[in-house]
Order: sequence, then C-alpha cells, then structure tokens
Amino acid sequence: MMSKLRVGVIGLGVGRQHIRCYTVLENAELVALADPIESVVNEQARECGAKAYTDAHAMLEEEKLDAVSICTPPASHLECTQAAAAVGTHVLCEKPMAPSVDHCDGMIEACTSAGVHLTIGQKKRFHPLVIRAKEVAESDPIRWAVAKYALGRVDKEWFWQEDDGGGPLLENSIHTIDMLRHLMGEIVTVYAEGGNLFMPDFAPQIDAAAYTFRFENGSMAAVGSGMASEWEFANEHFYLACDRCEIRFHGGFDNPVHWWLGRRDDPTNPEEDTIEKHDSFMAEIEHFLGCVESDERPFVTGEDARGSVAACLAVKQSARSGQPVKM
Repeated sequence: MMSKLRVGVIGLGVGRQHIRCYTVLENAELVALADPIESVVNEQARECGAKAYTDAHAMLEEEKLDAVSICTPPASHLECTQAAAAVGTHVLCEKPMAPSVDHCDGMIEACTSAGVHLTIGQKKRFHPLVIRAKEVAESDPIRWAVAKYALGRVDKEWFWQEDDGGGPLLENSIHTIDMLRHLMGEIVTVYAEGGNLFMPDFAPQIDAAAYTFRFENGSMAAVGSGMASEWEFANEHFYLACDRCEIRFHGGFDNPVHWWLGRRDDPTNPEEDTIEKHDSFMAEIEHFLGCVESDERPFVTGEDARGSVAACLAVKQSARSGQPVKM
C-alpha cells in the first residue's frame, strides 16, 4: 500500500473546507495547520489531531510536508508559495491566485524552479455541469454566453483592499471568468461598466459591474457580477449558445444543479436534468493529491490561473477608464 501524503493547511477561513476533505481522503494524512490566531489554530488542530502553528514558515520548515493548501488572503500567496516551494512542498493555492500578475509570475517561477506542482483552486472547472458544457463545446463551440454571478455581502477588510482581495470583481467573480475562459478560450478584449453601487463603506472599490468579453475565436460573452445580491437568495445562471444547441444551467450561489440543453434541429425536446449538490472542494483536492502521487500536470495550472487574474484586472481597468482593454 502506498504511504499517505503528509499534508498541511495554511489559513483557517476557507481552509476549513480543505481540512474537511483531507481528513477523509485515504491517501492524505493531515499533520499540521497554520494560522496567526493562536486560539483558532489550537482549537482546529485539536479537532483533527494535527499540530498547530502560528508561523507558516516554521510549519513548512519543520514538518517536511508533501503538499500544502494555502488558504490565506491573496496578498500573502506569493510569500507562502515561495516558502513551500523552497522546501519541496507541492502547492494548492486558493483563488484568486494573487492580487497582481507579477505576483502570479513569482509563484509560477518559484514552483517551476523547485520542481513542485502548483495548482489554483478554480473549483468550478471540476463541477459536473461545467464538465458537461465543456464536453459539448469540444465538438460544438460556444459562440455566445450570458452569465449572472452575484454574491452577498462580505465585510472583511482584506477582501476589499486593492493590493489584496481586490474586491468582488477579483476575489469572487474570478470563478465565472475562469469558467468562461475554460469553456470558450482566451479573451482578447474586455469592456466594462461598474461602480460602488451597494457597499459605500468600501468606496471607491468597485462592488458590481456588467462587462463583455471578445474571445480569440470571435465568440463573445456578457457577464453581470459583483456584490449585488444577498446570501439568503444569491444564485447563478449561465446561458451558452452553440452552433447546434443552447445550454443553460443554474442554481443557488456556488451550487448550480439544474441543466437544460436544447438542440436547434429538435427544439421541442430539450434535455433536462437536476443533479445532486456537488462537492467541488473534494474533487479539486482529490485531483491535486493524485497529481502529487503520479507527478501529472494539474488540471488548473499557475499559467491558467494567471490568465484569469489578468482578465479580472482588465475588467476593473476598463470600468475605471471607460475604455475597452486589449488583453
């Protein structure tokens, strides 16, 4: 039997989702957690039988982990990734990859130089309805798309800071932007309108926007995203038009479960389905560990995620300048 991978988690906000997955996966041994708030990390470590650290660098140096999840605010992703790579630890980093393209490049360089895998938590790529849409698009390319992806309120200071979370158009909307790039290809032109519409306490950060993408193959997408909803009724809707069909899927926020596909040559007999809620955290972490074990290229590379960060920043640039942005 193959020995278990020694894993750790840095950051215990969304990091708790990673802990939940590592503690049940048979090929992982969760040995260490790091968070600067001592009471938080001690309590979580007791619950899962791991060692607690308030210093992530000390954890990485002492534990000699095979893999680590970096779940800290984005401004610290570069430093944490460099520290992990320096001791030969493979990295799964939460989205957004970083607050700037330069930081993304630094993360890619650190992991490439150290010969360790770097993957980013763009978990929508692992969702079964996105996988279905991708399978359709392989033979029937998506020409036109409309997406609505609006979240509820977040009041964490780091979330709104330009050099950290970057507000909802980077920290959260990156999920939809990455998904569209995955389904439709590389973006060449961005045009956006946006502003501080709902969260005046965090002005002038943009909290909501409407924007369009033109892709390399000539296809286009329109997106409405940002902090324009409330958690109690937030949801998401996607419409994808191909040469031979139209795809629709929707559901609660971060939980699309309803699928519809209509064929242009048989318009009165659509394909409809409702799936069970999917654990995309589990899917991406299983994949990450499999890549570490088999030394295979991750499904979401640093280069992939860098492109999505660049697109999010282009949306914000266009909204502020009132001009289209060429990628």
